[in-house]
Amino acid sequence: MPKLHSIPCLTPICALTLALGGLAASGCQEDCESPLGSGGPDIEVDFIEVNDNGAWSWFMSSRAIVSEGKLIVGSVRAVGKAREDEGAEGWGNVEVSTLDIETGAVGTSVLYPQFEQDDHDAPSLLPLPDGRILAAYAIHGLERVVYTQHSEVGDPLRWGAAQEFVTPGVDSGFGGDNVTYANLFRFPGGRIYNFYRGYESDPNYMYSDDEGETWTYGGRLMEGFDGYAPYLRYAYDGAGTLHFMATEDHPRHYDNSIYHGYLQGGVIHDSSGAPIAELSETTGANLSVLDLSLVYAGDEDHVAWTVDIELDAERLPYLAFSTQRDGAGVPFFGGAGQDMRYHYGRWDGESWSHEEIAYAGTHLYPREEDYTGLAALDPTNPNVIYISTDAEPTTGEALISEADCRRHYELFRGTRSDSGWTWESITANSEVDNLRPIVPEWEDERTALVWMRGTYVRAHGEWTTAVTAAILP
Repeated sequence: MPKLHSIPCLTPICALTLALGGLAASGCQEDCESPLGSGGPDIEVDFIEVNDNGAWSWFMSSRAIVSEGKLIVGSVRAVGKAREDEGAEGWGNVEVSTLDIETGAVGTSVLYPQFEQDDHDAPSLLPLPDGRILAAYAIHGLERVVYTQHSEVGDPLRWGAAQEFVTPGVDSGFGGDNVTYANLFRFPGGRIYNFYRGYESDPNYMYSDDEGETWTYGGRLMEGFDGYAPYLRYAYDGAGTLHFMATEDHPRHYDNSIYHGYLQGGVIHDSSGAPIAELSETTGANLSVLDLSLVYAGDEDHVAWTVDIELDAERLPYLAFSTQRDGAGVPFFGGAGQDMRYHYGRWDGESWSHEEIAYAGTHLYPREEDYTGLAALDPTNPNVIYISTDAEPTTGEALISEADCRRHYELFRGTRSDSGWTWESITANSEVDNLRPIVPEWEDERTALVWMRGTYVRAHGEWTTAVTAAILP
C-alpha cells in the first residue's frame, strides 16, 4: 500500500490543522474536499440513538447481544472528566440499553451508579436459558473484585443487586493481581465461565454451576511475555470449544505478534489441534502465549494488536487485528501511530493466511498510540468486516469531512472476493467520529450494527459518544 496521501487543502497551515483534527483555518472549509465526495454514504440506513452517552473497550464479550427481539448493549457513561467531576450525577454509571428491533423503542437501565468513569468497565452480557441476562464487569485494574448481576426474566431493563466475587492475589495500586474485563461463556452442562484479566495481569478464569448465582476461582489461563499483560479476544462455538487470539503484551511495551489457540475438554490446543497443556486449576500458568500457534509475526514497524475473532460455518477461526506502521525507533509517546492498518487472518484447517486489508488511519489520542477506531467481523459471513477509520480504506487519504472541514472517523463495510476487498461507506462527511463497531450474532437476514458516535477524548473517562445502532438489510 502507498504511504498516506497529503490532506486536500490549499495552505500548509490549514493542512497541519486538519491533520491534527483541529478547527479549520479561515477560508479552509470552502477549499477542503472529502475523498468520499460531497454526497451521502454508499449504504443509507437510519441511525438510532440507543443511549445518549456510552462507551466500551473491546476486550470484553459480549458487549452487545440480540435476545428475544431486542438489541441489548452494555456501556459506561461519562459526565465531564474522569476524576475532576467524580460524584456528578451519572458519573461512571455502568448501564445497559435496549432497542426493540421491530418497534424502535429504546430504554436504558443503570446497573451500578457512579462505578468508575472508564470504558474498560463496560459489562459482558450473556443470555441465560430461563430468559434472564447475566452481566459481569470490574473496575479497571484497581481492585480484585468481579461484579455480577442478573436481569429479571424477559426484562433486560430490570436488574437485581450486584454481587461481588473477590479473586486471588494481593491488593496493589494499579494492575498487579487486580482485575479488568469480563468474557462470559456458557458451556455444555451449564457451567458458565468468565475469562478476565486478573492474577499477575494475565488471563484467568472463574466459573459458576448455578447460572451465575455463586462463583469459584478456576485458574490462570496462560502467562504473557513477562511484561504488562497479553491481550486476548475470544470466540465460542456454543458447543464446548473456546477459541482465542492473543498478543505477547501491550503494544506500548512490546513489538507484538498475533497467536491463536483453543480450549476444549479442559485442554488447550494449537491451531492444528495438537494439545499444548491442560487448563490450569491454580494461579500458576501451564503455558505461555508463545506456546500457541503463530498467526502473524510482528516487528518494530509492524506492531500488532488483537481486534476481533469469529468462527465460520465449519467452526474454523477468522480474525481481525491492527498494526502500527510508523513506530520503529520512536520512543513512547513520541508521536507514532499516524499510520495504522487493519489485517484479516483465516485458518483453513491446515494453515493460517493473513493479509493487510485497509488503512486504519491515525491513533485515537496521543497517549495510546495503538488505539484505532476498531473493526468488527460479521459473525455470520467471514467475507464481511466493518471498520472505523479516519483514512480512505484503500489509499490512506485523510477523511476530511465537507460538513465541518475536520478529520473524522467513518464506518465502512468491507466485502472480500477473489479480486480483493471492496469498501462501502456507512457514514460519510460526519461532524462527529464513528467508533468501535460491534456486530452481535443474530439469526436474521439483517445485520445489527452498534457503534459509538460523538467525541472520544480518552479511555479514562472523557467522551460524549452516543450508543448508536443501525439495522442493515
